[in-house]
Amino acid sequence: MKPNEPSRTALIIARQRAAHQVLDHGSILYDPFAMKILREDEKDVLQFANKHPLASIGRLFTAARSRIAEDALSRAVERGVRQIVILGAGLDTFALRNPHGALEIRIYEVDHPATQTWKLERLAEAQIALPPWPIFVPVDFERDDVGEKLVGAGFQENSPAFFTLLGVVPYLTQDAIGRTLDYISSIQNSEVVFDYMEPPEAFSEELRQIEKARAEQLERIGERSDTRFEPAGIAAILRSHGFCAVEDIDFQEIASRFGRAVQGLAPGHAGLHVVHAKL
Repeated sequence: MKPNEPSRTALIIARQRAAHQVLDHGSILYDPFAMKILREDEKDVLQFANKHPLASIGRLFTAARSRIAEDALSRAVERGVRQIVILGAGLDTFALRNPHGALEIRIYEVDHPATQTWKLERLAEAQIALPPWPIFVPVDFERDDVGEKLVGAGFQENSPAFFTLLGVVPYLTQDAIGRTLDYISSIQNSEVVFDYMEPPEAFSEELRQIEKARAEQLERIGERSDTRFEPAGIAAILRSHGFCAVEDIDFQEIASRFGRAVQGLAPGHAGLHVVHAKL
């Protein structure tokens, strides 16, 4: 992304979340703030949702990965976790929908300063009041020390935390991913949910061409997406960082869990995965 501009990818993801509310009535992830924070007309969201071939795959995956993360988060809260860290938060609305408000949970939203400023402006324009629990932590993942920034915002490193890293890994370098996992694994009894993409060889020919066009479009707007992993490779990386419980959910498993909830879901394996890993 460009230094002083909000993430275009964050806008795309927000549109996919909003499209899920309009087209699928939030059947996987109900989000009453998705359209409000987006500040776009319903017809514009529908035009976006129907613009690209197999767009329903992106819509399903965006909703499903958030649902998987939030279900795992709820289980972590039941076990006593009271710190939630949303890395690469973009226009995420979990803090607005937080069902655990009575439990003194602290939600740290971590993202690029320009993206956070943009989000706060949209919230103000939509007249959405912020609850007391979100804490905004501006971070450049490629340059800043995430842990240092979190501690500066009040994060307690001696208490467990639940981390999410959704729609972020493909845009980070291997070094930045390694540093992030290093930090998460330094927090005892913590866990993380993130998503990743396999190399293009895992895609069907049709999806490969669509993904190639998408990658070219992202490069034109300064947001490259080229960090890919094989499932065995991601498992080895997580084990090397001390994660012992790793659940890797591939696209076919996601479709079997949630596919019936999305009308007109395009078939096909897209090389997309969601991982839930615990120390």
